[in-house]
Amino acid sequence: MKFIKSAIAGLALSIAGLMTLPAAAQEYVWRLQTNLNPGDPGHIAVENRFAKLVEEMSNGRMKFEVFPVGALFPVADGLDAVGAGVAEMGMLTGGYFSGKIGPVASIENGVPGALRSPLESFDFFYKKGFIEIAREAYSPYNVFYLGPQVSPQWDIVSNKPLRTVADFSGLKIRAFGLEANWFESMGASPVFMAGSELYTALATGALEAARWASPSANKSLSLHEVAKYYIQPSPMPAPNNFFAVNLDAWNSLPDDLKAMLREAAMLSSLEYLTTGMKHDAQALVDMQAAGVELVTIEPEEFSKMEAAARKLWAAYAEQGGIHERAVNMLLEYLTELGRGE
Repeated sequence: MKFIKSAIAGLALSIAGLMTLPAAAQEYVWRLQTNLNPGDPGHIAVENRFAKLVEEMSNGRMKFEVFPVGALFPVADGLDAVGAGVAEMGMLTGGYFSGKIGPVASIENGVPGALRSPLESFDFFYKKGFIEIAREAYSPYNVFYLGPQVSPQWDIVSNKPLRTVADFSGLKIRAFGLEANWFESMGASPVFMAGSELYTALATGALEAARWASPSANKSLSLHEVAKYYIQPSPMPAPNNFFAVNLDAWNSLPDDLKAMLREAAMLSSLEYLTTGMKHDAQALVDMQAAGVELVTIEPEEFSKMEAAARKLWAAYAEQGGIHERAVNMLLEYLTELGRGE
């Protein structure tokens, strides 16, 4: 918590400097669609921190119309939509686009068996330099990768307790990308579907479990009504969405506005974490009061699961190029944290 407060203070000083820059004549009004519903902490952070902060820093030269998930384009079409200029910006989930971009998109999104906290993720992007690899990966799609929207953990909800690897055998679980391969390696049957479909799927038995989002986001979809087991530890303790910018729109901006967007993205990410932390704690209390049981995967079993996940994403290096560089950077960072192999 002290780290977050000091980081916010440091960013505030940077922002104060940006606000002294001379105003330019041209004004910009951009559309920005998030991948979350109104009221979700991530959406709130975009509206109340990112959009408002850029408007304040630019003295009104730049404003945003913020839309919730699905208002302008389907979330799974976000990469093409932003690249084509349907909206100047979008908050996207990289793992959805691993089929186009390749394994580096999964690593950008966060992979199990790797980073263990949002602050590690923040450090990996901004200090270790992974953000430059992400920008290189998305540029061919006419998208500028502005920065990650580092997220609270993304958890599993289930209609049966999951305590061992064997419990995943035959499990119909919502997942995508590397996670789908990971669950499949444990005998599960992963299925991809949109968040809006999860309640009905869990209620009817089309799904038995879902790795969807943070506790507060899971509660906002009322998943606790149809999935009475909340599984811990989180398979995705350090995930992120990201701010995607249409590359032509980005290139049209003057340098001072570009700098403001970069700073606002970082501060919005920290706002998401602090807001989400409070919402998530209350959501867990509320869900347990509604009859949800917290179930912990046995430590030795979870270690096996993490080792299996690490083997899967480490194999991405075999594809060479940017994917190999991404894997090597992540392995090097884990070594720096004392968790190398």
